[in-house]
Amino acid sequence: MSPKHKMITTIWCSITMIATMIVSHGHLIMKEIMTHWPTEESWEGRIENALYTQGGLVFIASFVIGVVILIRGYFAKVKDEELARRELAQREKHERAAAQRHEALMGSLASLAGEPPAKKSQPSGVRPR
Repeated sequence: MSPKHKMITTIWCSITMIATMIVSHGHLIMKEIMTHWPTEESWEGRIENALYTQGGLVFIASFVIGVVILIRGYFAKVKDEELARRELAQREKHERAAAQRHEALMGSLASLAGEPPAKKSQPSGVRPR
């Protein structure tokens, strides 16, 4: 999965989770509005009471989920970089081993033919000195 696709997936999942929490707590917010309906004189007071009681919980939960997703994304990025570094090191190790095998094969072929050993060849991507 490409990094761009991972980021889009992460953002979509976080938006979906936050929307689900808001929808799941919506009935509690409406319950608070109806409970405080007669005691408050204005709409602002009614909605403010509801948001401070249940909406605050939704906001805190959404904030925590967002932070956790960001932290998880950071550690996934670090893990991907570590895997890429290990893969590069393993590829270089295999190239060195292949070059050594090639040298050994060329040396044994030269000894069979009775010729002096050939000059050592350079690994791929390395210029001769």
